[in-house]
Amino acid sequence: MSTLIHGGTVVPGTGTTVLETGAVILRRGRVADVLERWDRDQAFDGEVIDASGCVVMPGLINSHVHGVTPGPLMPSGAPALPDDEWLANLDRHLLAGTTTVLNLCGFCTMDHVREADRRHAVQVRGATTYLPEPERAARLADGRGLPAQSGHRTVERMLEDGAIAIGELGGGQTLGGGGQDLSYIPRAIEKASGVRVHSAQARRMKEAVLGRFIDPEACDMAALRAAAAEAGLEGQIGLVELRKIIGDSVLPSIGPALNGIREGVEAAARFGVPAIVHSAAATARVMRELMDGTPRATAGGSKASVIASHANHPSHTPAEALALAKLGRDHGWPAEVSVFDLLHRKQTVTTREHWDALLQEPGLVDVLATDYGHEGHHDELISAVQDVAEHGYRSLAGAVAMATSAVTGLIPGIAPNGGRIETGRDADVVVASAEDFRDVRFVFVGGVCVVRDGRLTPAAHR
Repeated sequence: MSTLIHGGTVVPGTGTTVLETGAVILRRGRVADVLERWDRDQAFDGEVIDASGCVVMPGLINSHVHGVTPGPLMPSGAPALPDDEWLANLDRHLLAGTTTVLNLCGFCTMDHVREADRRHAVQVRGATTYLPEPERAARLADGRGLPAQSGHRTVERMLEDGAIAIGELGGGQTLGGGGQDLSYIPRAIEKASGVRVHSAQARRMKEAVLGRFIDPEACDMAALRAAAAEAGLEGQIGLVELRKIIGDSVLPSIGPALNGIREGVEAAARFGVPAIVHSAAATARVMRELMDGTPRATAGGSKASVIASHANHPSHTPAEALALAKLGRDHGWPAEVSVFDLLHRKQTVTTREHWDALLQEPGLVDVLATDYGHEGHHDELISAVQDVAEHGYRSLAGAVAMATSAVTGLIPGIAPNGGRIETGRDADVVVASAEDFRDVRFVFVGGVCVVRDGRLTPAAHR
């Protein structure tokens, strides 16, 4: 089956090229040709898609996702999602034009990754954190999804079995971040008081007890009293007990998680694969320490294989995020920014200050990703691409590259023959409305149509 897509703005993913009324021919799972134009009167033996008013781009590559396999969830090794939930997460990625994802739930096995890849049209790749300290942190924070006995799996075995990176090193669940605010602190408070608090209330109480940098000496009892009253806890639980509950939830995993970042970066250098590090206020000191141990980048030199994930993390102030990202650039650490839900949904991240501060700095951000929104509902990667282009942070060609070819350049193995619409490349192609990229009309994976008229086709599930 051959497919002709014509009449749209073709953005091949090179970072520089845009064909205003281009055409793309797909045949036998590959891009057969890319043309500057197609005569509408010319015959074509195959399906013809008129992409007028649309943008045609490579299938997007999301290098920071969670909850897309039947394996342990998050850096805390929480229980796996039910099948219908992780498959629904993949559905949302695909409907928004993402055709390849890197699972950063690093305690999944490659069997988990292969099962997801086999059952869904999205191409699922895997990273690993099977190292002693990350595993210890996971078991202290949660670990209910992990095998009963530790030590059976190692990062070396996971890499031999197909993992392509080490990560995510650290996470909100093990480092006192958003994962604690969303799940673990509310659960512990409810168990003690019968009152369920929401994530913003949990965060305010946590910061009253431990500050932004997770320091037990930073406790402000007056701030805790005010935050507890706001959360409806006054008279339900004493402040001393509340302080202990929060400390007991957050603190045990902090040391191992920070040591796990050091351990993972060293292993990445040893095995020659990328390390993906959780950038946040709690990890800034360790990141600076590791950056200082990395030779400064020189013109023409290769980058260190350490990626600062969600460099725009809201636990930083915008100025802190900018300074840390600049230091990383000086030492050759690529920066990824995550859209979270800061553009449209605005439930967990309600400000775009960090996003704007980093993206408006020329050459500071390398790639775009999503991370994981509450129950999998984050903003779409394709909406991040449009936002970057519309705000003038990159050209349209450059913005598309940040979610396609730039990702393949940083993470070898994620999509070896993807990321660009070029002759001979995999036929992973997205057609989306030029007015609103979230209005995805068609998605092809390996030349097979898996989204048609904005709906999944039977080929999306296998």
